[in-house]
Amino acid sequence: MSLGELQIWPSILDLVHSLIRLRAFRLAIAGWHFQVDAVSLVHDHIWDGTSLLLRKGIRRYARDGYRVLDLGTGHLGLLAVYCARTYEVRTVAVDINDEFVANARIVAMASHVPEIVFKQSDWFSNVDGTFDVIFGNVPYVPTECSTNANSREHPEIWQGGKDGSSHVRCILQQVADYLKPHGLLLLGINTRYLPRTSTMGLIETSQELELRTIVESWISRNEIYVLGLKHPIYERLHETPGIRAECPESFSRPHIWDAHFMIPTSKPLSAWIKYWPANSRVHELNH
Repeated sequence: MSLGELQIWPSILDLVHSLIRLRAFRLAIAGWHFQVDAVSLVHDHIWDGTSLLLRKGIRRYARDGYRVLDLGTGHLGLLAVYCARTYEVRTVAVDINDEFVANARIVAMASHVPEIVFKQSDWFSNVDGTFDVIFGNVPYVPTECSTNANSREHPEIWQGGKDGSSHVRCILQQVADYLKPHGLLLLGINTRYLPRTSTMGLIETSQELELRTIVESWISRNEIYVLGLKHPIYERLHETPGIRAECPESFSRPHIWDAHFMIPTSKPLSAWIKYWPANSRVHELNH
């Protein structure tokens, strides 16, 4: 590589980063990438690289008919609006800031997705039911570093406690109760502030969750951790008295809901419905 090439490449990166800092540029990207209208109804921060990567994760893992949850939807509800406009999904979006919730609701109406349910909630405190996909760009910046983050008006949207992990830890401790058996959690994090080793340490201590994959960005240090329930169907059914599960030879945990489950007829099928997803093949055992 020539000296000229070495000098040009940093200049290009500087230009890109300068563009990203321009409010007009960020507004245009918000409207284009996230299909959001009424983008003038915003505060100083609009989106970041983690939001863009989560958009990719939504395209990869969401499907028509899913029930999805956006954790920390923000003042625009960017990801919730994008998901609702891309797929025919039932969307719930929550944020602890009631001003953000009200503003995101207005943006959703202007973006022609009024069916999104917005709630003021401290993560799961005001959430009911289970979901196929849960995603969130959660606060992960250590408190002492949060003044250097993008939002000066609302620094709390970045503050993740002393080491940046407090909100991630809170979500990992609660999310299993809100995932469907085959459900996935997409957790967006910038490793500049919360290193991968720290996040992996939290995941590995979980009794109910396991890492399925990590989606990486090729231009930034943003990552999406894709997590699911450990042995989501087999363990629950196998440990339930009166149920026997037979798994195919090609059994693998991500597709465990394709296993065959046999239940006794001492109770009606409706009594067992909570134990299996719609794709399971159920056979009654006569006694």
